[in-house]
Amino acid sequence: MATSNFKSMRDFPLIVTEDLEMKVCPECGCGQGGTPDKCECCGADLTEVEEVYDELGMQDRIRQMEEKAEELNEYLTFFTVSVVSGYYSGVQFYVDEKYCDVEEMDNDESNYEFGMCRSKMLRKYKSEGNWLRRALQKAKKEIGLMELGVVARFSNGEAMYTEISPEMPKRAALKVAVNAA
Repeated sequence: MATSNFKSMRDFPLIVTEDLEMKVCPECGCGQGGTPDKCECCGADLTEVEEVYDELGMQDRIRQMEEKAEELNEYLTFFTVSVVSGYYSGVQFYVDEKYCDVEEMDNDESNYEFGMCRSKMLRKYKSEGNWLRRALQKAKKEIGLMELGVVARFSNGEAMYTEISPEMPKRAALKVAVNAA
């Protein structure tokens, strides 16, 4: 049985990084980021050289994501942000709720747990969710990550993703977000 590569979240964007790859020069052994045609160190031709997994680059990217998750968690009351590996490849930010059914709490439960009435707690919960969505978008730009949307989800568990780019019309991005739910 197949499965989706990334865990989906109901109310938060799917911010991920793909596995990083690089070319290694056969002449001097120098690693080249991106897809260059010539070696930056010795000038050798790299057009026929295949890309390989960039382990150090991925470790650095994961470290940046984990630092950002720790930074965000310092400010959160209702959510927890973690960095989770994709099932097949890549890494994602995963947002989990700290409390089950926050919106179902009554006044007494809210007062006991958070020291505030239910309506104030719900406003703070929704406000924190909005703040976290903006913070994840900001982290995406800072670290150089990408946002994916689910285009299709099949009965065997597989999912097809598309990158949601800033140039994408809002209407198209909304349709992708609706499919993800």
